[in-house]
Amino acid sequence: MPSDKALLVIDMQNDLCQDPRRRRLIDAMLPSLQSAIVQCQEALVPVIFTQYWLEAGAEQFRRFGDTYCLANTVGAEIIDELRDFVGDGNLVKKTKHSAFFGTDLDVRLARLGTRTLGLAGLQTHICIMTTAADANFRGIRPVALSDCVVSSDSLKKDQALAWIADYVGSVATANEFLSEVSDDGVLSR
Repeated sequence: MPSDKALLVIDMQNDLCQDPRRRRLIDAMLPSLQSAIVQCQEALVPVIFTQYWLEAGAEQFRRFGDTYCLANTVGAEIIDELRDFVGDGNLVKKTKHSAFFGTDLDVRLARLGTRTLGLAGLQTHICIMTTAADANFRGIRPVALSDCVVSSDSLKKDQALAWIADYVGSVATANEFLSEVSDDGVLSR
């Protein structure tokens, strides 16, 4: 029986993860994320990755004051530590903060029968938060995995997790999210 859950790993890319403002935080979070991915795969829970895929001159470069994840560059590639988990069918390229905006993510999740979406990756106060809101707007319950998300600013991370829990979804550790796996490998609703 297929799961009604999926895990979405957001923007774990070279340019974003190698940034000195986040590298230490990424290194601390990676074991939890890698474990969650493996456990999801073992339980037949789909794991989908997003990849910022931006063109030169994108509006957000002006807004944030730096350039990152340019299409067809090494900086836009998924980090080495997670690359083996990415395949042709589980990668969504995006150009905006929300993983839903201008992508086929909602169609993919509908095809999978996803009702609950675990959110991991970065940044909690930008891409995780906007994706959580958009999931909720589509009738999917977002669950931000508190030990599998990163923000370069810990206060913004805490505020984003509180906002998600208060308004659009819930917050849990990866183990709490995965503890719903039964003996036969199926996640309960």
